[in-house]
Amino acid sequence: MGCGVTKVSKHSVEVPGKVNKADNQESNFSPGAFLQRHMGKLSENYQEVRKLGSGAFADVKLFIYKPSNQNRAVKIIHKAGLSSQQMDSTYMLKEISVLSSLDHPNILKCYEIFEDPWKFYVATEFCAGGELFDKIIAMSKFSEREASTIMRQVFSAVSYCHEKNVIHRDLKPENILLEDSTGSLNIKIADFGSSCFLDKNRKLSGCFGSAYYVAPEVLSGAYNEKCDVWSCGIIMFILLTGRPPYHGRDQTLILKQVRDNPIRVTPERCPGISSEAVNLLQRLLEVDPNSRISARDAITHIWVQNYKSNENSHLEVALDDLKQFHSKSKLKNAVHIFLATQLISHEETKRLKESFLALDKNGDGKISRAELYAEYRKHMSESDTQETVEKIMKEVDSDHSGNIDYSEFLKACSDYNKLVSRENLETAFRMFDKDGSGDITADELKEVLGRELLVEDAYWSQIVSEVDANGDGVIDLKEFINLMTAKN
Repeated sequence: MGCGVTKVSKHSVEVPGKVNKADNQESNFSPGAFLQRHMGKLSENYQEVRKLGSGAFADVKLFIYKPSNQNRAVKIIHKAGLSSQQMDSTYMLKEISVLSSLDHPNILKCYEIFEDPWKFYVATEFCAGGELFDKIIAMSKFSEREASTIMRQVFSAVSYCHEKNVIHRDLKPENILLEDSTGSLNIKIADFGSSCFLDKNRKLSGCFGSAYYVAPEVLSGAYNEKCDVWSCGIIMFILLTGRPPYHGRDQTLILKQVRDNPIRVTPERCPGISSEAVNLLQRLLEVDPNSRISARDAITHIWVQNYKSNENSHLEVALDDLKQFHSKSKLKNAVHIFLATQLISHEETKRLKESFLALDKNGDGKISRAELYAEYRKHMSESDTQETVEKIMKEVDSDHSGNIDYSEFLKACSDYNKLVSRENLETAFRMFDKDGSGDITADELKEVLGRELLVEDAYWSQIVSEVDANGDGVIDLKEFINLMTAKN
């Protein structure tokens, strides 16, 4: 239920900035580098299983991705239904440029996109639990522990987006997916079709989002990232009370209430709900966005912290894996990230995600030096801890951000023996071998990885020479497999 789409302010920023210095980027291969774009219909690698849902201009279907035998969801978007605000300057879906800049355990991962003259086909993770909206209908309302488990993940993902200057603009239970159908409340935020990059010094205009969840300032035509925080507050209110914030089902009437009489939370309006929860709701649903709490501060609110658990049975294994990870080869490091983000099993992803979140104490979607230090210091001397943390940052922090990002963590802690199966390595090889010739050239490496790196052509030739054992100037499959299965 949208509130209508109008033109975005000319001051909104559509493309995030890139670093120009190559000397700091020799290993700077982020997951966004592997978001593949293809012309033509969905490839034969995808086998349709069933339809998952549909809207006015899009369908979502479940497919098997045959190279890895994984379930993937594919959103099929009809171009006729897209507005100009949903496209970037290259006439590609703006949602793709946004998703390729995000790397967080609670944000839906996008694998590849296909485009024909009439449609886009966007292949993403499959979340077997379906929409949070359906869970709300089934449960009526959630306990405070359950609601806090969900909201902590939402706050973390939204805080991460805001730090990246990304505003979602359509947060609602329909766009929050449950990872599996086992009863867990692990979530992924999806559908960034209305999102945009924001210049923090400017205000946005244009009405995006759904009537129940839209912030009052969006209707007045000048807003910033705090509009997402308001939406979080409405979601939390519905989880805890089991009812919508406004009366009536007519969109026009609801929007009038949002504009003229936005929800105000009082203890009387939330019977049976703790004072801590009411306080957070009041701070999330503060009408003045300048006084509204940030998503980052919401993570540390006492109501969220009261229900947080850091227990994780796999953490010791992950800590050991971080210490042991080592990769000198630039290409090997890049392929590590590809395998860990594109072909890792759902079961292993779930295990590693739990360990990542246990280490990410402040919930910002990254593991800092300080967080690593605090964990290793429990088991070693101060000097050994310092040495261990510095080694991990040098080996694992491949984009030199000063933190361990989610994909970097997956890269270092994945079960390497399972990840480098012959089938997975052949799939990775085909990704680089763009023309199907059986060899990877320097130009093909540049085509796959060079979108994010502003480096000289000699850089790519150097990577090839590191792997090219027979000196023919290209990398064949045998050389590729030898690289990935070598111990160093």
